[in-house]
Amino acid sequence: MPLSSVAAALRRGVPLWIGMLATLAAPLVQANDRPFQVARTAVLEDDEQVWSFESWVQRLGTVRALSIEPEYTFGAGTSVQVELSRFVDRHDRETGHEAEVEFKHLFNNVARDGWGWGISATLAAERLRETGRTVPSLGLKLPVSIALGDGGGFLHLDAGITKARDERRAWVGAAGIERELFRRTTGFAELAREGGVSFAQIGARHWLRRDKLAIDVSLQQQRAEGLRTHGFIIGLGWYDL
Repeated sequence: MPLSSVAAALRRGVPLWIGMLATLAAPLVQANDRPFQVARTAVLEDDEQVWSFESWVQRLGTVRALSIEPEYTFGAGTSVQVELSRFVDRHDRETGHEAEVEFKHLFNNVARDGWGWGISATLAAERLRETGRTVPSLGLKLPVSIALGDGGGFLHLDAGITKARDERRAWVGAAGIERELFRRTTGFAELAREGGVSFAQIGARHWLRRDKLAIDVSLQQQRAEGLRTHGFIIGLGWYDL
């Protein structure tokens, strides 16, 4: 979900969930097996024809959100992901829902080449109880991932554009970095900007079961039109199902 939607929601007291991403880092999913909110990754996972499932809770200012995100990897770097979110503004008691479908294709293998790139296309629809109106949006991103030496770290760069109905196009840029801190624990950080909205987060992913079950925790900050909000995400992911 676009950052600009969240900023607009906070300004008018109606929350719109950041549906990107809870993607948190380690082989870092916004379809990722990674913990980034905005940055998609071009890391090609080894397993094909498998399911993964992520769920998380988020608090950002007065907004509370709950999201679930199943993903299926077909093979040859192609995957599809569905995200369903429910959000509530505890100050105004407003409630909304969002659904997003993402298709991603990667063109090369970062493990083999040391870098990778791909394309990510999203179709989303958001509905607020206050208005009863459904607002569709489209997004297109080009993710690039670069391996950082032999330590298992990655740098992820994204550029793209989003367009919601009755809204102007917004350019999106994001950078994320991840690196193993301890055995089974990866640290990550992310900076992103969409239109006039900026976003930052820092956190850690711990593998309860290597490459199968992970828990993510991150602290976040968003700034838009002089308004700064803080929050956190706690997520749980199951992979290679």
